[in-house]
Amino acid sequence: MQRFAKIIIGLFLIVVLLTASSGLFENWLWFKDLGYPQLFWTPLLSKVLFQAVNGTILFIFIAGTLFSVRHAIVTFVNERLRLRLRLVHDMNRPVLSLSQRKVTVWLLVISAIVSFGVSFVAGFTGWLDVLSFIHATPFGQADPIFGKDLAFYFFQLPFLKTLFNAFFGPLFLLTLFTAIFYFVTRVLKFHSLKFWRKGSVDITASARKHLALLIGILFALKAFGYYLDIFQLLYSVHGHVVGAGWADLTATLPALKVLIGISIVGFTSAIIAQTFKDPRLLTVPVAGIFTIGILIYGIFPTLLQSFIVIPNELTKEQPYIQHEIEMTRYGYGLNHISEIDYPGNTPITINALKSDQGTLNNIRLNDTRPLLQTFTQKQGIRLYYKFNDIDIDRYTINGEYRQVMLGPREISTPDLDPKAQTFVNLRFKYTHGYGVAASFANAVSTEGLPSFAIRDVPPVTDFPELKLKEPRIYYGELTNDWVVADTSVKEFDYPQGDTNSETSYTGKTGIPFTPINKLMLSLSHGTARFYLANEVTSSSKMLIYRNIKERVQKLAPFLTYDSDPYMVIDNGRLKWIIDAYTTSAALPYSNKYLDQDFNYIRNSVKVVIDANDGTVDFYAIDPQDPILRTYMSIFPGVFKDFTNFPASLKSHLRYPETLFNVQSNMLKTFHMTDSSVFYNKEDAWDIAKELYQSNPQNVDPYYTIMTLPGETKPEFVLMLPFTPASSSSNSRNNMVSWMAARMDGSHYGQLLLFKLPKNIEVDGPLQIESRIDQDPDISKQLALWDQKGSSVIRGNILALPIGGNFLYVEPIFLQSDKGGSIPEMKRVVLAYQDQLVMTENLGSALTQIFGEGTPQPTTPGQSASQPITPPQTQTPANQSQSISSILDQMNQIRDILDNLETQLKDIQNSPNPAQ
Repeated sequence: MQRFAKIIIGLFLIVVLLTASSGLFENWLWFKDLGYPQLFWTPLLSKVLFQAVNGTILFIFIAGTLFSVRHAIVTFVNERLRLRLRLVHDMNRPVLSLSQRKVTVWLLVISAIVSFGVSFVAGFTGWLDVLSFIHATPFGQADPIFGKDLAFYFFQLPFLKTLFNAFFGPLFLLTLFTAIFYFVTRVLKFHSLKFWRKGSVDITASARKHLALLIGILFALKAFGYYLDIFQLLYSVHGHVVGAGWADLTATLPALKVLIGISIVGFTSAIIAQTFKDPRLLTVPVAGIFTIGILIYGIFPTLLQSFIVIPNELTKEQPYIQHEIEMTRYGYGLNHISEIDYPGNTPITINALKSDQGTLNNIRLNDTRPLLQTFTQKQGIRLYYKFNDIDIDRYTINGEYRQVMLGPREISTPDLDPKAQTFVNLRFKYTHGYGVAASFANAVSTEGLPSFAIRDVPPVTDFPELKLKEPRIYYGELTNDWVVADTSVKEFDYPQGDTNSETSYTGKTGIPFTPINKLMLSLSHGTARFYLANEVTSSSKMLIYRNIKERVQKLAPFLTYDSDPYMVIDNGRLKWIIDAYTTSAALPYSNKYLDQDFNYIRNSVKVVIDANDGTVDFYAIDPQDPILRTYMSIFPGVFKDFTNFPASLKSHLRYPETLFNVQSNMLKTFHMTDSSVFYNKEDAWDIAKELYQSNPQNVDPYYTIMTLPGETKPEFVLMLPFTPASSSSNSRNNMVSWMAARMDGSHYGQLLLFKLPKNIEVDGPLQIESRIDQDPDISKQLALWDQKGSSVIRGNILALPIGGNFLYVEPIFLQSDKGGSIPEMKRVVLAYQDQLVMTENLGSALTQIFGEGTPQPTTPGQSASQPITPPQTQTPANQSQSISSILDQMNQIRDILDNLETQLKDIQNSPNPAQ
């Protein structure tokens, strides 16, 4: 019976151990399957090693300290505590009784729990600091105060702080509790609070030596901590300066040096206290460092800042403000922006429009916000298909450079009929999305809907460049659950009449169901269905971490990832591209970005994920970034050289909108490079605003194809206009500059800032919005449409620089208030200087403003003489006029009825004359 019980217990322990390790085993299989075992083993082994070393050192200190008080603990419990509580049994045997052996065992257990518990936390969070310290890459640039290479602040200082925090905190608590214990057990006695007097403190020799050892180590660590605090001054914030200011360098820095000296004195006196009996060698330095620290490190710098710096802030802080400007611009890459003067008021000629034909051909009329609804309604096909996002990219179509708006058609299993959400359907059947829908940025049908370049399921397109050879999407932004692919059950592919087309997964990645893998996966996911389901075969594969954001975050959590991946068509296959950033908050004198914890950012990595088979490739596009070079040294073989980046994908690289937003927000203040101007914020900017749903909001950066001033061919750029900073009482919305990010070929990553003359006023987007509202004809038409039953949607207003001036384009959409309705583009508003027109298409608007012979925008397959849409792209002009006339008459009738109702009420409420 006992043997059987032992077997049962043994089996139970084995199951518990396998279950506990099953998640780790699954991760190892997944990392190995993707070809990145180093991303699994390096962090794991580093954490274990760091925890072991740190825990062992702490264990030695803690166990040694506790063993030194072991005898005192036993004596206190067995004698003093017993006598005080008067707990006796049979008048001889104490109820409370401890043996040396029991105490030793408990002290070892407590030491192990505390030391390895602390080291677990430190090792779990600090492993990357240790590896970065070992593999640190120089920046080749020094800080402006101490002259240290910036690598010290990025890689060495964080490690040294981790090291200090790992030991100082636990040892301080150990020393404190030891002193309290000695005080409670009367080994340490205070006869007077005037501890600097002889005889005020009494302590036994063994306790004195023990505390002297602990206090000496603490003083040594504290001196090291104060040394690190010297460099931490470069992150302080006082008044207008981010970084060390006048008070920091005049008062705090000398105070820290004094405290280092006191700590060294305290360490020396602790060593002397090992031999000399005077306890004041311990008490005076401890009290002294607390008192002097509060006075010279806490109070004195604050007084200096309040009474000397603040009244003379610009004079005192000017050189440090300059450091802040320079280092912040470096941290966000603003120092690489090329500034160019742009006239802003040069008359646009027909020749200028002809030379900018590429810009006209790609003026974006399809706004991404209503377009997402249109894609969902027109191309969703089935309830379980869903478009999560619309991605903007460019393709060469029929030899022309065109802007394309593309939406992946993903599977959304939560939208399946509840009765269809069975285990087999969710895990084996509905495994992937299918294809994409795409439209050109400027192509609109006669109904006001986007003219689809790719449509339907299976995908249909008239353009060879957009044909799909592998349209299945097993990995995307909505694929949040694991599935088992290539089972005996065929997977749903796409609807086909009264039946469904089916397929089986043929991708490269996936965890195979070997016997050991099946066991561990069953334990990890807490299910026996992998054994019970006949559909799972030896050729089946489990696909996990299918959400592409989760996938890359799991692989390389030390990178920061863009929240907006985008999909491209690459030789008939669908590929996701995710921008990854190296970020840090360690750059001295650099401002942190809004509420984020970084003051340095580089878009150093592009991640490519195959939507069908889930393969992941990391490409180092900025190998000069010291943080990335450090990671490349820590994880060899993970980051591929950019020369190996597929040539077919290079033409689809985008400058990330997230980084552009960060840089634009920082540029609002840090375009000012003069410290006096910066201090007074004399020339602060703001991001231009537009109206959306009647509310002003910041203009989103927009991708467009245009010919930049001074260039000869159109290119794909990301641009954003700026206006002067405004207040509630002084609103200024004229444009002062605009910034463009280039991304084609060798120009990738170049930032151009076009500044407008300060002696002229150029309308900003919100001013154009106001002019639209104030135009009697346009505002009347919009008000008529925006009646009960329908609503007007004003799309993104685009400020397009052409020929030294600006064209402003805003599409107008009309949407029924009924659920499930589709926004339709009904008009285009075009503004140029003091001219403003609203027409049915862009070509007509250009002709109205610039006259006959104006070049017309084209779509692929059209000639330049053809308009972008037929002359009557929406409602015919006479029909539009008749509708407007009918609506005018209805409004007049409504006004008459309202007046009659008011008069009747007045008659009823008036007093009766006969009374």
